[in-house]
Amino acid sequence: MEIAALIVSIIAAIIALVVAYIQHIREHSINQTNLEAVYFNEIYKEYLIKRIPSSRKYIHIDMYGVLKDTDKIRNELNNIRQDSLYYLYNDEVFYKELKNKCQNLEDYLISCSANPLVGEEQTDFHNKLQSDLKEIYRIINNKFLGKK
Repeated sequence: MEIAALIVSIIAAIIALVVAYIQHIREHSINQTNLEAVYFNEIYKEYLIKRIPSSRKYIHIDMYGVLKDTDKIRNELNNIRQDSLYYLYNDEVFYKELKNKCQNLEDYLISCSANPLVGEEQTDFHNKLQSDLKEIYRIINNKFLGKK
């Protein structure tokens, strides 16, 4: 009888240690997620809600087909890249994807500013701009939601 009680006590102690270890891992994971959310919110909230939409509204094509006022959005895209440097060390894949998308959009805006946009080129420009901005939002949102 004493041996059975000893075995039950040992099993109970092992189970208690395993449960404590699992709980510690879960709490660490939750704390890490909360800390990541704070950083994420600090970096991207203002860009997603105010700065990008505000800078986007200035872009227009004048009566000669010349793209105007892209400097504000290009500055914001550059700022996002700079402010995202934390992720270069924390999540390099995310950082590179976001950086490349922002850089490609900046380059596209510069190249479209070089020559007048005529007819369908104007529609194509607006569609690509909208698509690229949505892609930047998707990249950022997927990171926040933990999607790949």
